[in-house]
Amino acid sequence: MQAIGLGVLLGLSVTTVSIAQSLQPGFDKAEYMELLKVSARFGDSAYVATFPIPMRYQFAYRSPVVGLDNVWDLWTSASTGTAVISLRGTTANSVSWLGNFYAAMVPAQGELQLSKTEVFPYHLADNPRAAVHVGWLVSTAFLAKDILPKIDSCYRKGIKNMLIMGHSQGGAIGYLLTAHLYNLQKQGKLPADIRFKTYCSAGPKPGNLYFAYEYEAMTQGGWAYNVVNAADWVPEVPFSIQTVNDMNVTNPFAGADATIKKQPFFKRLVLRYVYNGLSKPAIKAQENYQKYLGNVASRTVKKNLKGYVAPEYYNSNHYVRTGATVVLLADSAYYRRFPDSREKIFAHHFHMPYLYLVSNLELPRNATTSSTTPAPPTAPLTGTWELDYLAGPGTDVASLYPDKKPSLTFDADNKRVAGTSGCNSFNAPLTLTGGDFRFPEAFAMTRMACPGNGEQTFLNTMKRINRYSVNGNTLTLLTGDIAVMRFMRK
Repeated sequence: MQAIGLGVLLGLSVTTVSIAQSLQPGFDKAEYMELLKVSARFGDSAYVATFPIPMRYQFAYRSPVVGLDNVWDLWTSASTGTAVISLRGTTANSVSWLGNFYAAMVPAQGELQLSKTEVFPYHLADNPRAAVHVGWLVSTAFLAKDILPKIDSCYRKGIKNMLIMGHSQGGAIGYLLTAHLYNLQKQGKLPADIRFKTYCSAGPKPGNLYFAYEYEAMTQGGWAYNVVNAADWVPEVPFSIQTVNDMNVTNPFAGADATIKKQPFFKRLVLRYVYNGLSKPAIKAQENYQKYLGNVASRTVKKNLKGYVAPEYYNSNHYVRTGATVVLLADSAYYRRFPDSREKIFAHHFHMPYLYLVSNLELPRNATTSSTTPAPPTAPLTGTWELDYLAGPGTDVASLYPDKKPSLTFDADNKRVAGTSGCNSFNAPLTLTGGDFRFPEAFAMTRMACPGNGEQTFLNTMKRINRYSVNGNTLTLLTGDIAVMRFMRK
């Protein structure tokens, strides 16, 4: 590897990975839920105590506080060859909030003067009109210094799968960090065989439309998601102002001034009045935002970051929602559990409302494949597999199946699948076409009375499966591009 501190281990303890499994594209509900559990570990002891413990990943490292009160964690899974880069969100510290309020835009490529001796070169997008939030870019710059040596250490241990997770401000930084890492790969400064996948959770808007276009293009195919609780106000900020200057060069308003000049005198007066009335207030508002959220805010930033030099700002405040969006739609049941409140302004923003909504996420019964669907299976569907994860509310595998977990045994030659529901045994014909999977409506099954609702939950979920993916010792069954069941090879 180049340019990221070769051989710098910094105390990282990771077991060498013998067989690395590839990350799969597509929104993986179980993957996101586990990353929420990882992200929640940044909270205080009382907050952490309310949240389930991550089971797939082991804590490896926490960074020192850097930049504008920024911290990140490293979690690893040696069995799957995966590392999690978890970015902390806003804290109660005023410096952390300064990172949010320092909200002028800067070009998405250039340099930041972080101190008298340190410059951070960055290239987040090729389009010269792409722009991003300067406060979160500063945070990204400081975090990247610590993250890159750890990526190097993981790579030397055989870990080539990198999940990037950020909640709240961490989600905003996640966009910029992802773009930065992709462009380091493009420049040959990171190995091309590292696979990044990003979940920006509850994140605010990171930049303008031209940054969004390039971010979405570089991560398309299911490699980055923006997960939003529809009741949460944070993804609605920063405030956005669109002016005629924020549009593509070719647009009907670009020649408005010349067109107005060609009109007869009285018509010209009317059109000029209307055009100025529509365009000038937006331009003035944008200038005011840049003045206070850029020039004024930078003075406080300089007090906290000695030697920092404020960059030239990009004259825009047109922030847009970015990335492939997964909407967690709040319903009446949600509002009974998490009611609106004028006093508790983060009632819908914390990790728990997001975990509640995603665990109740409705899965389509007849989902079709799309550009974000997982890659075809990389191994044949044979052997015996035991259930490890089941999506949905109240579907903890250990609680549903305390005595015996459901299992599947595949006989590809005879096109049969046998197994247990955690209680009864069954045997059925197997329908496989490429990566498609169909569990039959009718099949042979023993009829022993079973306690609880574990068997029915398992069978109902199996009927919704239409795709599968095998990676090493993990079998994932999917509805469209959403992972709903996961099995481990026995």
